[in-house]
Amino acid sequence: MDNQTTISPVVPAANPELEINTTTCSQPDAYDISVEIGWFEEWIVWEGGIAFNVIYWLLMLIISFAGLYILRRFFNWKFLSARFVGEDDPSTISVKRTGSWIDWLTLKIDEEAVGKDGATFLWYQLRLIQVDVLRMALGIVLIVMHFYGEKLGESPNKTLRSTGLYNIGINGAHGVFCAAILITLAWLMKQHGQDRSIRSLASHSVNSFSSICNRKWLMISGFTGNNIDIDSLLDYLKSRFDIKGIRRDGIVPAFDISKLLPIVDQLNDVRNIKRHLSPSKPAELIKRRWWAFWENNQSSEMGDTVMHGPEWIQPGVDAKNNKEIDAATYYDKKEKNLLAKREAIANNLEFSGTIFVRFDSPADARAAKMALRRYQIEWFWKRGNQEDQYFRPSQWTVHYAPPGSEVNWMHLKKPRPAWKTLALWLRLAVTYSMYVILMAAPGSIVRWLHLYEESENDGGSIFWKRFVLPTIVSFFTTKLTDWVTGQDQQRRHLTVSQLCLSSLRSICYLNVVLYLIRMLAMKPLPLLLAGKFHSDDFRLECIFFPVHGSFVACCIIVNTMSAILMNHLRMDFIFSYISKWFTSRSEAEVTTFKKTYKMDYDFASNYAELTCNFALTSFFIMIFPVISLVSFVFSVLRFLSDRATMTGMYAISQTGHNLHQEPINMALSFAVASPLALLIYRRIQLGPTTQLLDPGIVAPLSLLILYILFLLYARVKLDGFLPGWFRRLLKLGSRTEASTEDDEDDLAADSMSNIQHEYDPIAKLRVEESIKTKV
Repeated sequence: MDNQTTISPVVPAANPELEINTTTCSQPDAYDISVEIGWFEEWIVWEGGIAFNVIYWLLMLIISFAGLYILRRFFNWKFLSARFVGEDDPSTISVKRTGSWIDWLTLKIDEEAVGKDGATFLWYQLRLIQVDVLRMALGIVLIVMHFYGEKLGESPNKTLRSTGLYNIGINGAHGVFCAAILITLAWLMKQHGQDRSIRSLASHSVNSFSSICNRKWLMISGFTGNNIDIDSLLDYLKSRFDIKGIRRDGIVPAFDISKLLPIVDQLNDVRNIKRHLSPSKPAELIKRRWWAFWENNQSSEMGDTVMHGPEWIQPGVDAKNNKEIDAATYYDKKEKNLLAKREAIANNLEFSGTIFVRFDSPADARAAKMALRRYQIEWFWKRGNQEDQYFRPSQWTVHYAPPGSEVNWMHLKKPRPAWKTLALWLRLAVTYSMYVILMAAPGSIVRWLHLYEESENDGGSIFWKRFVLPTIVSFFTTKLTDWVTGQDQQRRHLTVSQLCLSSLRSICYLNVVLYLIRMLAMKPLPLLLAGKFHSDDFRLECIFFPVHGSFVACCIIVNTMSAILMNHLRMDFIFSYISKWFTSRSEAEVTTFKKTYKMDYDFASNYAELTCNFALTSFFIMIFPVISLVSFVFSVLRFLSDRATMTGMYAISQTGHNLHQEPINMALSFAVASPLALLIYRRIQLGPTTQLLDPGIVAPLSLLILYILFLLYARVKLDGFLPGWFRRLLKLGSRTEASTEDDEDDLAADSMSNIQHEYDPIAKLRVEESIKTKV
């Protein structure tokens, strides 16, 4: 695709209202580097670059898999075939492989090998593939139908643009096809929800829970001050709210342990390293780090100044005796240092403003929750009433406690001041905005970094521009997206499920917004930073620029194939291993890393990519039906790749129920893009002076209204149309016990856990430490 591709003048049609002017639109493609090389240039950009990307990435895949096969066949490199499951030695775990190529190519899912959550994820992919089968069949019909149109006037030399909607205009078939896709999607998502026990917009009648909580525990946050008097709080709860079934040992204050947990992890790493020091071999000496030349030998960190290895002489007495310190001595002293540091931090923890309260029975916990919330509503309507200024229960947030394993202890801190919260939101807004601006035209970044010069025209330059550079840009884009969306973790999500859901939404919505802005803009968006971009450079018509369909298809190809390569080449492990090799102080550290390395599957980012591709395909399916073929083929390849890596490389991973529910709801919501695209397209064609009751508008508009009504009805059936806080306000305001029955906490499953010190990680760490000491 050319950076400033424009449509050639079209032959005037019989009905001029059926023309959308996109002659001033352009597409700043990330992989578009113009090279004047004759027939090769024509092949590279043939049909919008789809053919080139398919052939190029398939060749990359074939060569990579062939290289992996050779390395596994002739070299005994365990990491090429190991399944990284953490504490167990990955080299002793064989990769589960099917018996034949026919078995491998089937779409069977082994739930025992991938786990329940992995199987649910793969089944979600299969449901989307089934939708893609229908969309591909309808897309072939649309391609043929559009191809015989004459609106673009390309006869007799028609191109891929002639398969688009702009070559024939909207007719009744488009509305019928949209309806068929939406009905099929809703039915398949309903089947998926019923089969996997997921309560979603399509399966709101499924008797399952959207979350898990501990009904004998309440999580109360919003306390002020640096500490809390448990005895005073107990007396206050009993006297003011008449709470039953509560005892002093059942009130557990939560402390900020965000500084303690990293020290505990380091301590566990040191102990694992000590277990892998071989007593039968000669004493191992500490190695010098490659950056040790720049370190200050008088550092205050005991772990860094105990010894510096054979190249560096130990200060003090050892320096006089010219002794070298062995690894066992080094790690013994480092362990003592970390133990002292851990105890110092544990004895000076800051109260987080949250407490966990245990009750004798779930009924007592529920009665206490209702009493506290009723008080808050009464106080809201009668602000003149005086309340306890020490505890201030009107400021509390009361919920059933999530399972201890779900609590994100790293983010459980004292609430930020309002100005810090505002600063954080501004930081996220600036980060996301800069990401969108820069990634709207990565070609500009390439030129700024002088990775590409227009004057270069030799063979090596062609190879760099057309083969090496697109691959580098693709991997760079993936890592940059991971870093940008990872900034959302600064918002302090109190549960692991909330953290995963936030990651899913930020990745998906950010990518969708990025693609839409790229298609609406008439200029490369980085010109905004130079003051050369104006509001007039956005045009709604540009979203229907013919090359945008092939651009999105190329993005799906590149994103899918690069993800497959990154997974199967085990790049995450390789990068981590190289980093550990450079920073390790002994061979035991490298051995421990290899034996304890664990790869968990990132459900959030993979769900986000699948859903984003589905949303973009839904928008372009009627405008550029060729994308349906691309979506189907590469969805199948993605499924086969994910199933293989989840079976043979990743550990069996787990995630929250909400993370399986949200992609279903998002896919159903994004499906509205198909009739919406037809409606916008036809409305632009007709112009402001034409009647709205045009046959080309009535069909997609009616379908759009019916589908939105279906989504609203499903939302009401799922969890109520009103926000949760507003429903509580109305129901608790009625002051009746029955009015609080339908609370989102009451829709959660009871974990029924009775784990000792479940909500007291400090006590749990001390118990574990005492057990290790006895052993």
